[in-house]
Amino acid sequence: MSLGQQHLHARWRLFSRLEPFPALGAFKRFLDYLMYGVGIVAPIALVPQIWQIYSTRSAAGVSLFTWSLLTVLNVLWAIYAAVHKDKQLFFANAFIVLFDLAIVIGILRY
Repeated sequence: MSLGQQHLHARWRLFSRLEPFPALGAFKRFLDYLMYGVGIVAPIALVPQIWQIYSTRSAAGVSLFTWSLLTVLNVLWAIYAAVHKDKQLFFANAFIVLFDLAIVIGILRY
């Protein structure tokens, strides 16, 4: 086997276990497309918290530790998604990181 064929065979073995996107099964295909919506809605769910902090100019009752930890964890998820080239997961977590940072900055400011 030549070096080129060996490389192709190794790639085939590596990627043969991955499922196609969108998935072939109806339920998995439904979940594949549902996750696009989740990726959009999840960051939007943080908007009321951001609005409350900045409109009232008060971060009373909002934990700096919790939001800082969530920011770090979502940064790690975004890095994981980037490394694995998972666009949905990356964009969802990148937007969540931005919104988490807005909350952390609001806590520190007020």
